[in-house]
Amino acid sequence: MSASLTSWEVVLPERGAQGLARRRPRALVRMSSATGGDEELSVPVAVGRRLSAAQRSGEAAPGSRAELVYLVGQLSRSCGRARVEDLVGRRDYAEQELAQKLAQDGYASVTVEALVDRARECGLVDDARFAGAFVRSKVLAGWGPTKISRELELRGISVDELEGWPDEFFSEADERSCALGLARRRRLTGKNDYQKLVRFLCGRGFALGMSCDVAREVLDDAR
Repeated sequence: MSASLTSWEVVLPERGAQGLARRRPRALVRMSSATGGDEELSVPVAVGRRLSAAQRSGEAAPGSRAELVYLVGQLSRSCGRARVEDLVGRRDYAEQELAQKLAQDGYASVTVEALVDRARECGLVDDARFAGAFVRSKVLAGWGPTKISRELELRGISVDELEGWPDEFFSEADERSCALGLARRRRLTGKNDYQKLVRFLCGRGFALGMSCDVAREVLDDAR
């Protein structure tokens, strides 16, 4: 039999409060029961606000710990769905990115998993679609394949699973032309220019061999 509640309250963070590291501030649901004693649940602020409003209006009047926990779960799923729609309405997300955002908000891992699964089934997130758009935009921005691959892996996507990678996105001639254009816009100081150009190009994701060749060509042209 579930413990009967003797009291419960929602504590919202102060306006302007900062979370730890990348974690957003959380709300707290404090409850007391005769048999369970005092407990505290950490929930996303959006969930805390909804629960607090429901308590004030009398809409939420759980009689037991189980009822309150169930209500928190319902509100978490509802607020989580709204959060997902808000995020993907602003830009496209990879599945892992979306999961990280929700976790930073304070949603429980089981809730995050269910929300991401639903977003995938509804077509709100699609890693293949995201990766294709990401690669095309970064190629236009002058990124090389190594940096693009690394950034996609940070988002939980392997380029090995990307259809057409890398041939449909890069040709050796286009890649070299892009590297040359970037290198020629760099200011030469006459001090360690070769090393600086190679580091710069490698940092943009171009292979070491190509970066060295391009750096030599730029320096030869400058003489």
